[in-house]
Amino acid sequence: MLFRQFKRTIDHYQLLEKGERLIVGVSGGVDSMVLLHLLNAYREAFQLTLIVAHVNHGLRPEESEKEAELVQTECELHGFPFEYGQFNVREFQKTAGLSTQDAARRIRFQFFQDLLKKHKATKIALGHNADDQIETILLRLMRGSGVEGLKGMLPIREGKVIRPLLESWREDIESFAAEKEIHFCLDSSNLKEDYLRNRIRLSLIPLIEKEYQPNFKKVLLSTSAILRIENDYLERSAEEAYQRIVQETGDTLSFKFSEYQSLHPIMQWRIVRKMIETFFTQATVMRESNWSDVRRIYRELQNPRASFILECPPGLWVEKRYDRVKLGRVGFRPYPPFEVELVSPGRTVIEEIGKEIVIEEVNRVQFNQTKEFVTTAFMDYEKLQFPMRVRNFRPGDRFCPLGVKGTQKLKEFFIDHKVPKFERPKIPLLISGEMIAWIMGYRIDNRVKVTEKTKRVLKVEMI
Repeated sequence: MLFRQFKRTIDHYQLLEKGERLIVGVSGGVDSMVLLHLLNAYREAFQLTLIVAHVNHGLRPEESEKEAELVQTECELHGFPFEYGQFNVREFQKTAGLSTQDAARRIRFQFFQDLLKKHKATKIALGHNADDQIETILLRLMRGSGVEGLKGMLPIREGKVIRPLLESWREDIESFAAEKEIHFCLDSSNLKEDYLRNRIRLSLIPLIEKEYQPNFKKVLLSTSAILRIENDYLERSAEEAYQRIVQETGDTLSFKFSEYQSLHPIMQWRIVRKMIETFFTQATVMRESNWSDVRRIYRELQNPRASFILECPPGLWVEKRYDRVKLGRVGFRPYPPFEVELVSPGRTVIEEIGKEIVIEEVNRVQFNQTKEFVTTAFMDYEKLQFPMRVRNFRPGDRFCPLGVKGTQKLKEFFIDHKVPKFERPKIPLLISGEMIAWIMGYRIDNRVKVTEKTKRVLKVEMI
């Protein structure tokens, strides 16, 4: 019965092709030892090469040695290459800030990935079964998950991680092991209720089966299969939307907010998730905190604010600037208040903003009237007070914009010119007495403009 189910899973999901080289993760437990036995039985028909990988996590010293000996003996009996990895999970757990189980899983996958390259193998075969699937789905449900999580583990992931026993029940695997006299080790930690997964397996599922739904596991497994199909459709649609709206420039990903808004909310969520995932080697290395970052970014983008900046994982930031949203690794540096007196004529470095201000008097014939004041401004010398200063924005600032009657608050000017709130402190203001003579890079004050009556012209340049 088990072999038929094993074969159905392989055939249905096209898990194997002839001539493949497999890294088989074998812990020494019943699932992985049976997996190795079944793959060995399949080996001739599919011309498979099996490389056995065993990881000692350093969590159960005595049991770990026995498990390693058992797996190595089995490899010697059948002539399988044996790869042994010994790691300190506790130490990695502390430095990475993970749970014990998450740290162990990370270490295993990295070890398997390394072996994949070393042996030029095509796939990694793991012994997860249907009961593992049920536990995983319930864990994700308790932690909060959508279709993406509730679909459970995949029989084949990214084309290289396969789980041929994923639709086989643990009791069938154990019966098969007894019938074929397959030796295996018992992991004593699986019998302790220290971990949530163990409590789900030992207490919650039996309670549900006894009190509520005797076929609970079969129903949930069937539901996860349906959710996998639905998730596959959503993923394909999200990938199409991602390719359509997201642009990549160097280490930055960006999209037009208006295009993002036109998408269904579930597509918006997946666009954000895909953007975050691109900054990791694979989605599986995303921590729980990264998923909370996806939620934070998604919620911020539901907010009608014109602009914001949000810091996520270390070295990752999100910036919304009106109709453009960017995600990148460049950090945001806030600009503190500053005020610097300028040399006139002469050059003054403004270290806070990385600019140099050059002041000189020019002949009237050198004056070139312009409405653009990006890097250079010409002003009526005699309408200015010296020494002039450069400072940044302060609440309540007002000036008389060139070409506009009356005064205007700088806050309103910045809003009109779509300058995000977090960008305003780094825009230098040229101060003459108590007057803002020039919002550098934007507009001069109407009171200092050069007119026909102007006799002396001052040129101020921002480099």
